[in-house]
Amino acid sequence: MLRLTRTSIRRISTKELTTARIKDISKPDENNLQQQAPNRISPWSKSQKPRAEAQDNVRFAVKDLAKQPRPYAAIDLIYKQPIRYIEHDNVAVCDGNGGAQGHPKVYINLDQNKAIPCGYCGLRFAQAAFKEDIESSQN
Repeated sequence: MLRLTRTSIRRISTKELTTARIKDISKPDENNLQQQAPNRISPWSKSQKPRAEAQDNVRFAVKDLAKQPRPYAAIDLIYKQPIRYIEHDNVAVCDGNGGAQGHPKVYINLDQNKAIPCGYCGLRFAQAAFKEDIESSQN
């Protein structure tokens, strides 16, 4: 793998790469370019490569990665969204809240005593009757 510094490009060994990953395990840091995203330390799916491995080809050899966009990981941002409580039904309808930019409309069964996430966007829904139980279990 090539490592770009301000003055030169040098090849780093697998041992150095592994050591860099071990240092990365502490907490999210917006300035650490080895993290997956500024708010996420490691990959969040089995099919996703760690950032250091994904950017080890020729395309990234002469790019200053500090200047590349670093969007926040949606997996953590969607969890900050409040649970949507449905008052008079045990079925929630989700279309991604985006109209034409959302996702196909899905119907979510809310019979369980917990928040159920949408399979497309991750928004969580629950019956209003279970609100106290859900909020007490989150604290």
